[in-house]
Amino acid sequence: MKISTITDYLERRFPQDLASDIDYGKVGFIIGNEDLELKNILLALDLNLAVIHEAIDRDANLIIVHHPFIFHPLTKIHFNDKYGKILRLMFENQISLYVTHTALDVGKGGVNDTLARLLEIKDLNYEIEKDRFLRYGKIEAIFLKDLAIKVKEKFALTGLRLAGNGEQVIRYLGIIGGSGGRESDIDLALTLGLDCYITSEVSLHAAQKAVENNLAIIEVNHGIEKFVFITLAEELKEEFSLEEQIFISKIETDPFITIK
Repeated sequence: MKISTITDYLERRFPQDLASDIDYGKVGFIIGNEDLELKNILLALDLNLAVIHEAIDRDANLIIVHHPFIFHPLTKIHFNDKYGKILRLMFENQISLYVTHTALDVGKGGVNDTLARLLEIKDLNYEIEKDRFLRYGKIEAIFLKDLAIKVKEKFALTGLRLAGNGEQVIRYLGIIGGSGGRESDIDLALTLGLDCYITSEVSLHAAQKAVENNLAIIEVNHGIEKFVFITLAEELKEEFSLEEQIFISKIETDPFITIK
């Protein structure tokens, strides 16, 4: 099986035209040779030097990452800097790179569908369309303080931030994996009448606006997006009989932890 078998499938499942404009030219097949025979696949949130070494150790010649590796055009490549070290190892070991990012965020069965399912959101509402990240729906009634504990446990977090009254009863919940804490995101959650909204990187003013309007906020690590790889790995294993050839990276690329 060639690498292109996998990358073509990803293009069909999570087409690039679903990706946000910020991802233009940054998603899809970015580095490598799709005509090479596939060895193993490594799934990772980000591409860094440790992930490259992990791929080499696992004899993986295709890395599928969520976040783009190259955000801005490279005008210089030195083999002793970040990009140079990674690219040199990729070229020497003929490792290819496929980037999913916002196409995987909004696509069916992608990041936000996975997170919503983990939180057992019922009657899930969403649209498979560019920039439609939010997933929302009903949950069994629960106090905000207890929901926060559940979120922490489900996503294996060291901690989280909470804005709102812990005794508020939550019945209508929304979630966006990654950065979804702009005031425009809060406006949408308020328009939909959500009781609680879960995302990362919430600004102070956005949180204040939410709480003033009885919308509770649970702010989580950006890295919860990684849970999608459990879903994606199982899908690829089943689709292509790759039971022993797909690995999820053990490298933690989110630098933030919560000190308790």
